[in-house]
Amino acid sequence: MISQDLLEILRCPLSPSNARLRLANDHLECERCALRFLIKDGFPILVIEEAALPAGCECISQLPCQREEKPKNENAEVK
Repeated sequence: MISQDLLEILRCPLSPSNARLRLANDHLECERCALRFLIKDGFPILVIEEAALPAGCECISQLPCQREEKPKNENAEVK
């Protein structure tokens, strides 16, 4: 199915710096938000629009990683 080496580098496309994917039966699951990505013919399909939402979420904006507030850059210039 998916090699351990590949699993080590795969990340959730919604939060690549913070979220690893774990193998769960016939899909990969984000450890942070539980978004599920199918594996077809041995290849993970990491397309957000094709991912399965976890129970209790009706849309991507309801995922925990999308609801968290982004830190503001205090040094950023306001235009």
